[in-house]
Amino acid sequence: MAADGSAIVHTVGSKVWIRDEKEAWIKGEVIKVEDDFLLVKAEASGAEVKCKSEDAPLQNPHNNRGVDDMTTLSYLHEPAVLWNLNTRYAYDDIYTYTGTILIAINPFAALPHLYGEHMMNQYRGVEIGDYAPHVYAIADAAYRQMRKEGKGQSILVSGESGAGKTETSKLIMKYLAYMGGYSDTGEQTGSGRSVEEQVLESNPLLEAFGNAKTTRNNNSSRFGKYVEINFNDKGVISGAAIRTYLLERSRVVAINNPERNYHIFYQLTDGASAEQRTQWRLKTAQEYRYLNQSTCFQLPGTDNAEDFKRTIYAMERVGIPTADQDAIFRTVAAILHLGNIQFSAGPEDSSLVTPATEDELDATAVLLGVEKEGLRKALTTRVRQTPEGPIVSPLDARAAGETRDSLAKIIYAKMFDWLVGMINSAIGEDKNCAASVGVLDIYGFEQFQYNDFEQFCINLANEKLQQHFNQHVFKMEQAEYEREEIDWSYIEFVDNQDVLDLIEGKLGILDLLDEVCRFVEAKGKDFAEKLYTSTTCKDSRRFSKPKTSVTQFIIDHYAGPVKYDTANFLDKNKDFVVPEHEALLCASSQPFTAQLFGETAAEADAAPPPPPGRRGGAAKGTKFNSVGSQFKKQLAELMVQLHAMEPHYIRCIKPNESAQPSVFENKNVLHQLKCGGVMEAVRISCAGFPSKRPYGEFVDHFWQLAPDLLKTEADDKAITKAILAKTNVGGYQLGLSKVFMRAGQMAQLDKMRTDTLNAAAITIQRFARGALARRHFTAARSAVLTIQCAMRAWAARKRTSQMRREKAALTIQRLWRGYTARTTYLEQRRLIMSVQSMFRGRNARQRLTQLRRVRAAITIQKRWRGFQARRDYQQTRKAAVAIQSAHRVKVARKALRSLRQQAREGTKLLEDKKALEAKVTELQAMLETVQNQRNELRQQVKAELAARADLERSVEEMKAELEVVSRGKLEEATAALAAEGLNREKLEEELRGIKERMAASEEAAKAKTAEMATALKKAQDYIGQLMNERGQIDKKFHEMKSDLITRLQNACAQRDEARGRVLELEDQMSKQSEALQSKDREIAAATAAASAAAAVQAVQSAAVAASPGPAAAAGAHVPQTSAASTMQSMLQKLQANAPGVARNMADNISGLFNKEGMPVRPRGEGEELRTPSISGVPGSHATPESEADRRMREAQLKQVAMLAEKRKAEEDKLLNALMAPLPTAGPSGTGLPEGVVPGMGFHKGRPVAAIVIFRYCLHSRAFQADRTAIFDRIVSVVGQQVEKGQEDNNCLAYWLSNTVTLLHMLNKNIKPASGGLSKARATGASATVANATRSVFGAMFGSRSGASPSGLAHAEASIHGGGVGGFKQVEAKYPALLFKQQLDAFVQKIFPMIRDNVRREISPMLSNCIHTPKQHGRTAARPGAAAPAGADKAAAGAAGQQSHKSWTDILHVFDTLLATVKANNVPKVLVQALFKQLFRFVNVQLFNQLLLRRECCSFSNGEYVKTGLEQVAHWINGAGADYIADSWEELKYLRQAVTFLVIGNKPKKSLEEITSDLCPVLSIQQLYRISTMYWDDKYNTETVSPEVLGRMKQAMVDSNSSTSHSFLLDDDSSLPFQAAELLANMDDKDLYGGIPVPDVLSEGDGASSFAFLEKELRFAAPAPA
Repeated sequence: MAADGSAIVHTVGSKVWIRDEKEAWIKGEVIKVEDDFLLVKAEASGAEVKCKSEDAPLQNPHNNRGVDDMTTLSYLHEPAVLWNLNTRYAYDDIYTYTGTILIAINPFAALPHLYGEHMMNQYRGVEIGDYAPHVYAIADAAYRQMRKEGKGQSILVSGESGAGKTETSKLIMKYLAYMGGYSDTGEQTGSGRSVEEQVLESNPLLEAFGNAKTTRNNNSSRFGKYVEINFNDKGVISGAAIRTYLLERSRVVAINNPERNYHIFYQLTDGASAEQRTQWRLKTAQEYRYLNQSTCFQLPGTDNAEDFKRTIYAMERVGIPTADQDAIFRTVAAILHLGNIQFSAGPEDSSLVTPATEDELDATAVLLGVEKEGLRKALTTRVRQTPEGPIVSPLDARAAGETRDSLAKIIYAKMFDWLVGMINSAIGEDKNCAASVGVLDIYGFEQFQYNDFEQFCINLANEKLQQHFNQHVFKMEQAEYEREEIDWSYIEFVDNQDVLDLIEGKLGILDLLDEVCRFVEAKGKDFAEKLYTSTTCKDSRRFSKPKTSVTQFIIDHYAGPVKYDTANFLDKNKDFVVPEHEALLCASSQPFTAQLFGETAAEADAAPPPPPGRRGGAAKGTKFNSVGSQFKKQLAELMVQLHAMEPHYIRCIKPNESAQPSVFENKNVLHQLKCGGVMEAVRISCAGFPSKRPYGEFVDHFWQLAPDLLKTEADDKAITKAILAKTNVGGYQLGLSKVFMRAGQMAQLDKMRTDTLNAAAITIQRFARGALARRHFTAARSAVLTIQCAMRAWAARKRTSQMRREKAALTIQRLWRGYTARTTYLEQRRLIMSVQSMFRGRNARQRLTQLRRVRAAITIQKRWRGFQARRDYQQTRKAAVAIQSAHRVKVARKALRSLRQQAREGTKLLEDKKALEAKVTELQAMLETVQNQRNELRQQVKAELAARADLERSVEEMKAELEVVSRGKLEEATAALAAEGLNREKLEEELRGIKERMAASEEAAKAKTAEMATALKKAQDYIGQLMNERGQIDKKFHEMKSDLITRLQNACAQRDEARGRVLELEDQMSKQSEALQSKDREIAAATAAASAAAAVQAVQSAAVAASPGPAAAAGAHVPQTSAASTMQSMLQKLQANAPGVARNMADNISGLFNKEGMPVRPRGEGEELRTPSISGVPGSHATPESEADRRMREAQLKQVAMLAEKRKAEEDKLLNALMAPLPTAGPSGTGLPEGVVPGMGFHKGRPVAAIVIFRYCLHSRAFQADRTAIFDRIVSVVGQQVEKGQEDNNCLAYWLSNTVTLLHMLNKNIKPASGGLSKARATGASATVANATRSVFGAMFGSRSGASPSGLAHAEASIHGGGVGGFKQVEAKYPALLFKQQLDAFVQKIFPMIRDNVRREISPMLSNCIHTPKQHGRTAARPGAAAPAGADKAAAGAAGQQSHKSWTDILHVFDTLLATVKANNVPKVLVQALFKQLFRFVNVQLFNQLLLRRECCSFSNGEYVKTGLEQVAHWINGAGADYIADSWEELKYLRQAVTFLVIGNKPKKSLEEITSDLCPVLSIQQLYRISTMYWDDKYNTETVSPEVLGRMKQAMVDSNSSTSHSFLLDDDSSLPFQAAELLANMDDKDLYGGIPVPDVLSEGDGASSFAFLEKELRFAAPAPA
């Protein structure tokens, strides 16, 4: 089916574009379709227009913001491009892509939020199309392609005057400088400024000499500028160069009204000082012929004098010396004076300088530094070389004027080239660069009412660039076709080579122009006739002749036909190089002028001579070098350079002629689009496959053409192919991911889709109208029945009403009579009851009053009696309390005095303690005695009870015996019984007595037991009270003793430091006295020093990182220094390496000196010791060393070495433990391999490694050492572990926890050594060496001999529990303080490493969090019924799962991180800071992407991000505030932006509601950006109202004075905490208690070496205030 038939693509209701004289194109709607025409109704005016179908292109689907890339438009044609640019420009989107081509529209207003380092950082490394169009994206693509391919890149910036080419070039250079840095070494190049700065600083200078006012622009560049920035192999800027092309020389001598000449002329005439004006004989600009050809001398809004100052400043910045500056301005003034020289006709066709301009001739000669007559001769004569010799020919006035203008043009051109050379010398070009990026800023296509030779040359350059542009566009199209693997071989490419052949080909227009210019008398008309008759011109379809002119011709350029007038072509093309001029100026007395023309003369001398026998042009003595030929040559060189580089295009557009912001003139922009080649690129795109759509989008849009296909399981490509086959569309191509269609095919499919939808709509309407008709009939029938019912009901109601009225009358009468009777009765009853109630009320009130009076009297009596009782009680109680208080105060004061007395007398406390113990022992013995007595009484009671039981038993036996007596012996028995009765009575009496005694005994025992129990209880209470008092006394005693010992320690330390200072003074004095001692004494001292040095060397050989001591051989001579000084330095080294051993060494070495201070020298066999006496020192003879002393000294040296080795072994074991594998290492954190001992982990939530390091350094007194290597070794090991695990967050968290804890312990428990010591008392010069030695040891270790008992106790006590003094802050020396700073640096290093690791891990996931992932298969645009049953829910679930997968992955990373920091017991304050920074990073990245990618600012995308944020909020709530804190607040920018996207009724929202309620934290720039980028892809709603947008824009303009205009957020990577704040939030729980020795340290004898870890570290009591 044909695609170009108008009836195929248009239907009634189609939205189309129609032409308009004012707006170029306006919107319309087709209301009637006929065979030959369309009837279109304009949307704006409502007018009906009849037009052909080909003149009414279809509109694209509605989009209120346009598209970023116009190649994605469904219909790519002229009105679509114009409308898209206009729509985007209204929202300040000044950049738009057409493929890889950037169109930049000049906003004529500052848009600071679009530029700056924050935007450069966002576009760095981003592919074109990922973010909104921007000039930075083009520059970044060029830079990255240069780095990737190593090939030079070129960025071609074109456009007409005022379109913003120069500003765009500046932005490109700034971005390249941002990406390329300064130099290979990171230093700035040139004079301390970057290459980009130097290039930009040269702009005012080039603009002054190369820019001028034209009819369209007040600052139009009249030359082409190509800036080439060089990069080395590392991508760093290494140099740059500026090349200029096609300077408009003719403007120097001829300008049109109201244009201006080059700016420098006006700046010089208005800005020169009075002295300069006198020196250069300057006049006003109106008095110079080269300037007064136009009436414009001053540009609005500019000051020539101020511009002149800026030009001088630019010269200084470039590096032009003051002398050269004066020479340049002198030359400019000379050109002005040269233009004022006038000629008159002389005799015999000669010419003369007019008398009125003789002064101008003189001024020109003086300023150029030549002879006046020589200049006159050069202007008025011409020398011709002939075989017979030179012939001087006079020139007429016209030829002399041409010679004058030619000289002026050549001087100005050479001066301009010299300036460019100076700028390049200042910048510095890198000839050996790896690659370069070139930025071409050249004037665009020009078409005026009157077009001269300048427009001809400019348009030729644009034709060449357009050809290059067309080839690039075709190449890009070809590359896309190849990527999609489609057949494109039959696509024709038509370029503008025929126009170029017409102009610059053989016998083209330029050749014909040069040929005519060789004839002196030729005119512009002659050149026109030459063109009309030329075969090349006549045969070209691009050339035509106007019907009404004989001096004009028309060339059909790519941008349209242009009419040129040849009147001035010949004059402006001539550029004679007269030898007389060169010779005259080469001999100038001005060095600058001679330098300009000296180079030309040298080139001429170096040129090869012409062949013999040929006269040619040389015989005339003048070189003809036309402007056109030079232009053609430079253009060819430029194109060669561009072809060698990869091009990138930026087309600058000027939206209106008045340079007003927010004004878009359609016709003007359309003309520039044609001139810029954009429409030509559209034409090339349309020649191939202009409609390119992904398969998914195609099916979503055109599924209505084949809805049955959606019920199958075919993929989108198969469905696309089936739809195209069903619709009989041919000529399309199916690529890998897109379908490519020819021009018109998309419109054809849209028409079919519209027809299908219309047919479906008609069907729906038919059924709807039938339903409505049936509903109307039913309603009418129902209405008739309703009326009938209403009438019948009305009659019935009327009759009923009458009956009701009659009944009502009777009822009213009855009720009224009853009412009257009831009223009378009730009134009488009311009156009677009122009388009764009044009487009864009076009686009741009287009784109530009486009762109240009685109750009040009783209450008053009760309260008064209570008051009296309470008052008496309180007075009594107060008196008792006062008496008790006084007594207790007296007792307390007495006890206080007693306690103070006991505190002063420590020994008395001990005696009291012993007395108390003895008293307790006595009480315990008394208690034992009482208990023994109680036990004896219990035994006696038991014995008496046993005797009583025996007696009772005997009585019973007797009774039994009486019963068995026979009755025969009754009488006898009676007598016996009587006797027995008497005995029995006696026994009973005795028994009663015994019972009474037993009762008395029991009562006595009970009383005794109660008494003993009372006494025991009193004794126990007394013992408990004594024990409590003893505990309190012991506690106070220990506190006071600890305080006294601590004070004694500080006093001893201050005393030792004072002694050290005294020692230094004594050492200096001893050096003076040692110089006077005899040689034997020096040998003896040297021997002693050698012995000490040997011991020090033995220790140092075992220590790590310790410097070797001086090993002097026995008997060798030593320098003339003091023995005490020598030993002091050696023992200081020993103290640094083995502080625990040095104390024993001190006592041994102190024995090397006798009481008189003389060094003791060991005596060998057969050796005599000569010790001369020293005056003033009695007994100066030394005794020989005994064998026992020597053996003891050797044993002590061995002991020192063994202790040093043990200390080193302990340090090595500790360092090896730090390097051991982490306890949580192994695969998946399941543990370590078998046989591997884990490192130190955690104990009660505290890092063991930090505790061990602190306790070990405290134990070994490393904090007090002046020099020690343990800290450096620990730092080295920790640094190695951190570097090894820099990508393992578990390792980093482990060391972060340890370093923070260790830093906390050091910060709290060590302090700098105090410097406020009392001034040491200097001793006399006669102090002996022994005293000095003892002072050294006393200062370093404390004296052993003569030490106080308390000092000994403190020296021997351990700090790990059980010590008498406890632990207080250590006065640390410099190594410990440095170690503390290094730990702080570790914290500041490890924390960002963990943060950056997580950032790198989640960065790839963030792009899917801000943009809804594309769903494959059925989408929302397709009918859901097409899927199988249950497939919708499954697809929805899968889509939802896919949508939130990225958020889930990020939260999984956070879960892992949280578990890691918890497992490693990282302080919560650090964990909170870490997560706050991570959520701030997420907020910045997502918010910036939201503002940079328009596809993210949609309604559905807002819902997607909002769902993800809800998931984040749920995770934060589950994680807990202890670790996450208020991290949710860090997402406030993103949350409020998403809230704005999903809020409804945006057009009804006011600016106050948005800024106060919805988005209070967003800036006005951010709100404007979101508002302009928003689009609703779900409900097709609009953004905020135009009034709100206008107020936002005005607010942005009003806030231009603010420091930052960026709408992007900055990512703050600084540490979010200070060390002081961090340490203040940490506690000491479980840090100083005993811990078990770790397994990694307990191997071998480590358990005993590190046994001190198991003891608790107790603190000394604070000093009393």
